[in-house]
Amino acid sequence: MKRQGYYIAATVTGLLLAGAAYAHYDRKRKDKVAAALLREVTRTIQPATTGLLAEDAFDIHYPDKILRQVSGQVLTLKQESASRLAERIHNSWGAWYSGGDTENLVYAVFRELKDKVQVAQVAKAYQDNYKENLIDKLYDRFDADEIKKVLAIVGPLPAYRKL
Repeated sequence: MKRQGYYIAATVTGLLLAGAAYAHYDRKRKDKVAAALLREVTRTIQPATTGLLAEDAFDIHYPDKILRQVSGQVLTLKQESASRLAERIHNSWGAWYSGGDTENLVYAVFRELKDKVQVAQVAKAYQDNYKENLIDKLYDRFDADEIKKVLAIVGPLPAYRKL
């Protein structure tokens, strides 16, 4: 009788673990679908500014994707360098009473970057340091023409560079 209780407990525990794993997988799948839907809705609503969402360079996971796909070593920024560049972007946002934003400082940071992996590293450093997505901040601070300028700088960059 006691042994049968252990079997029942083990079976129930196994079922609960399998259910939790399935729920986790299902939530991840739904999150991916929701993100894709959001991108498409945003493209429809704001066609002039959807480039930031469509541009891989602003995806904070882009360097990881490239490193998995590319054989050999990919040039990347040091964490300190990415943080300094993110800080320069952050410091360019000004209050209206102090002259507002300094867009040229933001453009200068993006002009210093050599590839899209570096852009993604700065976007990740910005999120890590300031707890805000760089895309959201650019949408908040820049108008459509200013975002187009950022895309004109970042768009032609190579995806990555090898050693």
